[in-house]
Amino acid sequence: MQTRFHLYTVPGQSYYNASRKLVLQGVDGMIFCADSQITRLDENVESYLNLWDNLMDQGDDLTKLAFIIQMNKRDLTDIFSVEDLNELLNHTNSPVIEACAVTGQGVFETLKLCCKQVIANTG
Repeated sequence: MQTRFHLYTVPGQSYYNASRKLVLQGVDGMIFCADSQITRLDENVESYLNLWDNLMDQGDDLTKLAFIIQMNKRDLTDIFSVEDLNELLNHTNSPVIEACAVTGQGVFETLKLCCKQVIANTG
């Protein structure tokens, strides 16, 4: 079996919705990168709900896709606890990985776990 991965990233702001819809077509796995800062809760929730809306619009079910929540910016102060952010954003009980893009902590681990889930779901 030969496996190929195509990785795409799309910012969470609402004006990127058309791009997000295109990227989601035929998707086997996703990583939702949540900003851990307390001041970013509204944007996180808006992006998360938009992801669900887009998947439902195209007939997908996020509970059947590889899905990881990456809690980014864990190096900053004034951030949500993992437990609180998990309760707010993770109603599918998906795996959660803490990350810091600046240092690389958790970035590779998140990608590796998502790849494993995709292979397990398609195998």
